[in-house]
Amino acid sequence: LQALKRKPDLFLCSNLDVKAVFQCGVLSLKFPEAPTVKASCGFFTELLPRCGEIAPVGQVVHENGKVLLQAVLEGVGGQVSRSLMDHFAEILFALNKHCFSLLSVW
Repeated sequence: LQALKRKPDLFLCSNLDVKAVFQCGVLSLKFPEAPTVKASCGFFTELLPRCGEIAPVGQVVHENGKVLLQAVLEGVGGQVSRSLMDHFAEILFALNKHCFSLLSVW
């Protein structure tokens, strides 16, 4: 999360597997530890606004966003603590704001 905030062009590096980072974030949403889940939510709320400006991020979200949406909806549906709902809502808001056309397809 801090790397994304401070140096977003890191995601343009050819050595970075953006898909793997994305998938790790999705898996982290399902962890039992609240701080890990909060950090993962923060990662996605920082990542999703960059879909349009960083091509590798946009491509990964386009191809794998459905998995993210499913994880968020499962969390909201009862798999995570109620104290984390605001963080999941922020991801939904970011998806709606930055990936609206894809969100309706997913």
